[in-house]
Amino acid sequence: MEHWHEATDPLPIQTCNAHPERMAPVGETALAQARRLAALAGAVRGPIELCRGGLLASRGLAEAACQVAETATGTAHELWLVPVSVLVRDGEAVYQTLRTIRASSEADVCWFLLEATGPGLLASLVQAEGVLGWSELIGDPSIALMVAHDGPPQARTPAGTPRMRHSLRVPVASVADVLAWCRQRQPAIEAWLGMPVEQSALEVAVRSATTSPKQPEITDLLDEMKWDEAVEPENVLSVLSSAAAMVRFEWACGPIRLAHLNHRCAMDEQAELVSLARADAPQNALDQEASVERAALDVEWHEAPPELLLDQAAVVSWLDDARVASSASDAFWYHARCLNNEVTRE
Repeated sequence: MEHWHEATDPLPIQTCNAHPERMAPVGETALAQARRLAALAGAVRGPIELCRGGLLASRGLAEAACQVAETATGTAHELWLVPVSVLVRDGEAVYQTLRTIRASSEADVCWFLLEATGPGLLASLVQAEGVLGWSELIGDPSIALMVAHDGPPQARTPAGTPRMRHSLRVPVASVADVLAWCRQRQPAIEAWLGMPVEQSALEVAVRSATTSPKQPEITDLLDEMKWDEAVEPENVLSVLSSAAAMVRFEWACGPIRLAHLNHRCAMDEQAELVSLARADAPQNALDQEASVERAALDVEWHEAPPELLLDQAAVVSWLDDARVASSASDAFWYHARCLNNEVTRE
C-alpha cells in the first residue's frame, strides 16, 4: 500500500511521519477551543499543554488555531510537528533545531507542536540540553510552543520545566468531525488502501468507533447518524485498513466457503485412496449438493471476478466477525464482493 500519510502538511522535523496528518475540527466546541489556543499562543510565553487528546485531534486543534491566528492578525503563521522520536534520540539539541527552523522560515510566527510529550519528558529534555537555550527559545515572541499528550493535565510542573502557564483539553472528536475529515481525505485514504471506498463504508466505520459505553449493534451502525457522539478517529482507520486487508486476503485465497468445500473434497479423495487400498466401500464427506455448490463457486471465482471496492457490506462483515471473535464460513465473500484487479492470480 502507498503510505498516503507520509507526505503531510504541516511537515515533521527530520523524521518520517508515521501517522495520518490531523483531524480538522468541525464541531462548535472544537472550533471554540481552537480560538482559545490561538489567543493563548499570541498572549503568553511558555509551553501550552494540550492534554487528553490523540495525535489526530491534537494536530487538528493546533492547525485550526494556527489558521485562526493567521486570519485574525493578517500575518503568516506556520505549524511544525515535532514527533517524540526527535526528542529522545541523540543528535543536535532540539532547541537548536527549532531555532534553525525559525531563522530559515519566512513565516512571521512558527508554531511547534511537541507530540506525545508531557511535562516530565520536557523537563528531562530541558535539563539535558540546558535551561538557558530553552528559555531563549520560549521567550522568542515569534515562536509558539505546545506540548501534547493523551494524559490528564499535570497539577505540578516538574523541576526544570519552563513554567506551564496554561493547559487546554483537546476536544473529543465527534462523528461530524471525523466524517468530515474522512470525506476530505477520501482520495488519499483510497490510495492508501489500494481500492475505492464507498461513502457508506466510511459512515459505518465512523459509527463503529464511537466511544459510548454501550457498543452499538451492527443494525445500529446503519441507522441515522448521531453527529455529536464521541469517536476515536484512530479506531476508524483501524476498521478501514483491517476490512481492506481482509478484502485483499479474500481475493488472494478465494471465498472461505470455496476453501471449505475444497478441503472437504480433499478429505474425500484421501478417504477414497485409503478405501481402495483396503478394498473398503468409500464414504464421501462431500455430498452431491455440496459438489454442485463447489463447482459453481469455482466458476464464479475464476471467470466472474467482482469489482474492486471496499463497500458497506465489507466493513459490516468485518465488524460482525470481529465482535464474535471468529470468521463466518461464507459471509464475507458473498457480502464484500471485492477484488483487486491490479494483482494477477497464478
